[in-house]
Amino acid sequence: MEFDVEKTYKVSEIRQETDKVKTFFFDFSKKAKPGQFIMLWIPGREEVPMSVSYSDGKRLAISAFAVGESTEKLHALQVGDLVGIRGPLGNPWKLSGKKIAVVAGGYGSAPLAFFAEELGNDIEISAFLGARTKDLLLFEERLKKACKKVICTTDDGSYGEKGLVTEPLEKLLQKKEFDTVYVCGPEGLEKSVFDLCEKYDIAMQASLERIFKCGLGICGACVAGKYRICTDGPVLDREQLRGIEDFGKFSRDKAGRKKKYGS
Repeated sequence: MEFDVEKTYKVSEIRQETDKVKTFFFDFSKKAKPGQFIMLWIPGREEVPMSVSYSDGKRLAISAFAVGESTEKLHALQVGDLVGIRGPLGNPWKLSGKKIAVVAGGYGSAPLAFFAEELGNDIEISAFLGARTKDLLLFEERLKKACKKVICTTDDGSYGEKGLVTEPLEKLLQKKEFDTVYVCGPEGLEKSVFDLCEKYDIAMQASLERIFKCGLGICGACVAGKYRICTDGPVLDREQLRGIEDFGKFSRDKAGRKKKYGS
């Protein structure tokens, strides 16, 4: 397939979003859908999956948190530097209903901001952003432009409401305020949102993060339950998540070994 052939692109723009997050733009003629990802090759490193945070058919952007060797090398790039890109890949978010909630933990707000911006004014969107501290909240202003309301929470109380982002979410789920909930962030957060949506019988979709090596569903590194997350996902709905025994409990490292979250 054409989208599976890696091509070389120049970095056309870099935006410093926070102390640890940069957004990288590329002149990219393929229109990605919110929730899809690309496989990014940085010279000297192996390919890594990156969620798309912006795409209009002319430019594509990814937003990266400097957290490991690959993303630190990405952060060292300058405008004009070359990278390899395959994609867009994977299944996107699917709109269901007229009143929705988007729930983001940390840099999970990047693909959800893209999703909210694509929906238009006839969809009523409420955004819930959670992070450990104020400096880790991302894309609040983007979401304010696209959403009816934005609720921020921080673990340390440095901004917005103090506590977990699921706390204000549950108050509105109890009132059946939303048709569908969309969540992206640490899998512990996604599992908590899933449990709430099961409790109140609300449709939901989550974007799962796994080790992606091929991005084509061939190598099996990203398998969870019966799903190849790189091709069947990364976005899965509530029914699909219900069938993944490891969801929120276990992941696999690069060698394929199962490990508990947090270990």
